Amino acid sequence: RDQLLTQLNTAIEEPVPDEETSHRLSRLAMEVVEDGVLERMNRGEVEQAIGRGDPCSRHPRCAENRFADDDWFYTVGQSGGEQAPLIIVGFDREGTVDRTWYMRTH
Repeated sequence: RDQLLTQLNTAIEEPVPDEETSHRLSRLAMEVVEDGVLERMNRGEVEQAIGRGDPCSRHPRCAENRFADDDWFYTVGQSGGEQAPLIIVGFDREGTVDRTWYMRTH
């Protein structure tokens, strides 16, 4: 779990100069969500591990997938306008991660 969180934290700021990098980051986003790496963490733990996400109110995919405006999303990689993997993190009323979603690029 810690290794994947470290990889994700680095990947969020990583430049995406080519398709190979995009695919690698997409696989990482998929692995983090499918393995439930963020599940049952609270907001503070998520923020400490991978930084504070952007509010879901800023991204249309959040509403499309029934996430709340105050849930967080992360773009995985700095792609300069190209399609980038996306992770959405949903929190319950107590501030604990109760679901995650991703959009891959491959």
